[in-house]
Amino acid sequence: MLLFVSASRSAFADCPAYVPILEELSCSSDLSDRVSGSDTSYLGSTPYSCGTPYSGLEQTAGEDVYSFTCEHSGSVTLEITGMDCDLDIYILDDTCRENSGCVAGSTAADSDDDTVTFTCVSGETYFIVIEAYGWMFGPIYSGYCGASDGHYTLSFDVSAGTGCPEDCDNHLDDDFDGDIDCDDSDCVGDTVCCDDDSDGYLADSGPCGGSDCDDSDSSIYPGATEVPYDGIDQDCDGSDLTDVDGDGWDSTEVGGSDCYDDDSSVHPGAWETADGVDDDCDGEVDEGTDFYDDDGDGFTESGGDCDDADAAVNPAALEDCNGVDDDCDDTIDEGTDCYDDDGDGYSELEGDCNDGDSTVYPGAAEDYSNGVDDDCDGEVDSQADDPDGDGYLVEGGDCIEGDADSYPGAPELPDGLDNDCDGETDEGTEAYDDDGDGYSEYDGDCDDADPDVNPSALEQPNWYDDDCDGEVDEGTDYYDDDADGFTENAGDCDDDNPDIHPGAVEEHNGRDDDCDGEIDESSAGDADGDGFTTADGDCDDSDGWVNPDMDEMCDGVDNDCDGDVDEGCGDDSTDAGASASDCGCTSTGPAGLAGSALLLALSWMASRRRGCAVSGGRGV
Repeated sequence: MLLFVSASRSAFADCPAYVPILEELSCSSDLSDRVSGSDTSYLGSTPYSCGTPYSGLEQTAGEDVYSFTCEHSGSVTLEITGMDCDLDIYILDDTCRENSGCVAGSTAADSDDDTVTFTCVSGETYFIVIEAYGWMFGPIYSGYCGASDGHYTLSFDVSAGTGCPEDCDNHLDDDFDGDIDCDDSDCVGDTVCCDDDSDGYLADSGPCGGSDCDDSDSSIYPGATEVPYDGIDQDCDGSDLTDVDGDGWDSTEVGGSDCYDDDSSVHPGAWETADGVDDDCDGEVDEGTDFYDDDGDGFTESGGDCDDADAAVNPAALEDCNGVDDDCDDTIDEGTDCYDDDGDGYSELEGDCNDGDSTVYPGAAEDYSNGVDDDCDGEVDSQADDPDGDGYLVEGGDCIEGDADSYPGAPELPDGLDNDCDGETDEGTEAYDDDGDGYSEYDGDCDDADPDVNPSALEQPNWYDDDCDGEVDEGTDYYDDDADGFTENAGDCDDDNPDIHPGAVEEHNGRDDDCDGEIDESSAGDADGDGFTTADGDCDDSDGWVNPDMDEMCDGVDNDCDGDVDEGCGDDSTDAGASASDCGCTSTGPAGLAGSALLLALSWMASRRRGCAVSGGRGV
């Protein structure tokens, strides 16, 4: 054993050639092997100077040796796991000496795991020793590595890095180029780095197996806020959002039929309600409800129309002998020949010759002295002379003897005569201004019983046609004047413009298109509010300094969306194109910048707005 140790020690200076090197470690890796007490021992006859082995134990069992060359100074961690006997780790410098060349060691007295971390120096070579313990006179120690023991897994991690290629998922800058993991260009296309837009989702194409349907746009990923009607599938569900309210109908904005895609109760086929909104998207507001003039007679149900399906029936209609309440006063046929107006039991059709006088009717007692045909038998006062045969003599009140259409109680006619002998001419006819508003039916008065209704009246929100123009409530808050499906009462903030109403697409035009109280807010797809959507050519809708109208700045960004970055700026950071002045800013010398950090910050902000950045005291 002494000869072996002596021979072993004589080879320390030539360790790489003398000691079998199983593998040269580089970067991060895991490898599994086995070392046992029956293996040949090349190292360990002289105790290791790093770590504290158990007293009485000899490092005379076998060991496995690996080498590692440090490319950049940094921290390196090694761990052994999966052990079935006591294995320890030692780090030796390029002398390969257990005592004077021992850099770090881990000598935990167990068979679970050991870890050692050391700082390597750039350009230096190190030797990693996995050492098994043996007993010179027998396996008395419980951690003894017998002939069938010594299994281990070695995990090697460069930690802060030693110049290895970038490891794309260890959160370290392995190659010291300033970029970590997937931000490093070395990792483009790497399976674990298929998140080129850094939105947290891997691409759904190629080997990535992710769910990001557009890995070049950080605003597009599963669960992203969908911008409706812009033709872009922001949330990667397979389609653009075209049915915002989820009622099964696409918006008219994309060629669908839903006229208000923010309300699931509004769509073709919906039940129309009296709410000032075109619920069924047929172009009419509130039709079929009590607020709408369905028959076009100038009155709605709320305005007193008792049959809004019949234009001949409304509060201003003339009562006709038809068994219908034509004038909606809850009385049928009053004032006609088939109604007993005076309550004497007889109508004109039943022979009542004066249905305005309850003492005159067929069978009434004839008064031979009153000049009236009381019993309606065609004779006045028993053969008294009635020249016009109207049943009345002058003595009985006939104001125009000789005109059979003029007598007390006769229907007034528009003939310029006092037909009913009440002292008024044509009252109650279409030629007479019955309500005293200056208009008769002949003059266009559509309700001559209401002085507030006439062609000169101001339309009021009262559900009938005040100005007799054939429309109800037009120009009021209850009427859809611009035919966009909304009244002012339902939220239309400009009822003279059909492009402005609740649910309209907000455009970048300086007005509140959707009537939500905000102007130009996040116009469809214009996330950064610079007036351009992706459809308009905005190549980065998260940056207000990037759009087709922006001047190119020397900032490493394609500001004008022409596909070129910093064109005209040149490679020299002191020159933004030809000179700093070409960028629209003035160079600031190092002395000026040294005077104030605040000045630098303000210069950056100002120059950024003028199309030039400031770096190192010069326009770039």
